[in-house]
Amino acid sequence: MKTVITYSLRNEIVSEANRHDFWARKYQRVKNHRFTAKTFSRIAFENAGWHWDGKTNLTVSMTRVIKKRGKTMDDDNLASGLKATRDGISDALGTADNNPNIKWVCNQRRGDLSVLKSYVDVVITEEDNG
Repeated sequence: MKTVITYSLRNEIVSEANRHDFWARKYQRVKNHRFTAKTFSRIAFENAGWHWDGKTNLTVSMTRVIKKRGKTMDDDNLASGLKATRDGISDALGTADNNPNIKWVCNQRRGDLSVLKSYVDVVITEEDNG
């Protein structure tokens, strides 16, 4: 197993399951997260000179980084909050997010943030199929 690429996305992840926003506000937030994840993932892939062949098994780890005194999410809210980010990364990979060759991992940790409430660290690793 080898790490292919590591990058960060400046998406503020919120618990979509517990939000009661007006539908247009939620739609815009999800659209922005997906677009940002797709765009920055493509840029990161190009900068690293990496292209997924569609056959190699991947592990995509998305880690929500929050302020030291920030509020953590439980695992189901974390997964729903990272759904648009997951969709954007899979768009950049050129596949559906339910591709059996991709294992998705959601984590969170505390970090030293000054301005942002949260961001997402993405690590993509390739696994040997043999």
